[in-house]
Amino acid sequence: MKRTLFVLAFLSGIYSLQAQQLTHYYQHWYTYFGTAGINKQWSVPFDVQFRIRDGLSDKGQILMRAGLQYAPNARTGYLVGYANIPTYNAALDAYLPEHRIYEQFIYKMGKTGVFNMTHRLRLEQRWTGQKTRTGNGGDLKLTDWRYGNRFRYFNRTLFPFKKDKQPTNFYLAFQNELFMNLWGNEINDKFIDQNRFLVAPGYSVKPNLKVEVGYMNHYQQFASGDQAMNHVLHFAVIHEFML
Repeated sequence: MKRTLFVLAFLSGIYSLQAQQLTHYYQHWYTYFGTAGINKQWSVPFDVQFRIRDGLSDKGQILMRAGLQYAPNARTGYLVGYANIPTYNAALDAYLPEHRIYEQFIYKMGKTGVFNMTHRLRLEQRWTGQKTRTGNGGDLKLTDWRYGNRFRYFNRTLFPFKKDKQPTNFYLAFQNELFMNLWGNEINDKFIDQNRFLVAPGYSVKPNLKVEVGYMNHYQQFASGDQAMNHVLHFAVIHEFML
């Protein structure tokens, strides 16, 4: 636990030192994370996210993702999935397409009574569409696709709030995810793609339904060398149910 917190603090410190060279932005993310159980071992995790830039009326990114997961026991899970992510490009005034196939492994540590920790490793194969405008003010056409491999490490730790030494429905979530571009990447040749650090108070409406509202510090490094620090107000609903 101490080692994990040290790593998170170290990463946060690196990006804080770089902050003077970054461009800062403000966003709202609205997310729904669902897990549709088929039986004790098979399920369909999915999520839908609306990422809005610089106010409620501005366009940003839409993420739609789903996969098939096999969990041989309560602690581990293996998943293969697909994602569709249109991203708004202000210069073109249009959404650019992105398709992903991904594989992931999840490991949940046993509950200690003090915290509950989850590790996730994810490998992505990405295709991003490139659009160009024909003539002066002409129609946009999809002219090319770029391919990239990316690895992601995600850590999420929950600290339940207690009253008279008994857990309540309230908790505090800390999570960090580091994105690293790998070989043959035509999308972004920078090794560190982005990092997301989130702190969010949460409430368990019932055992299978949680809501969270928190702050995310989202660092990005683009292929051009430009860097951004997004300050994100993050709303999340986490829902598990059986089909």
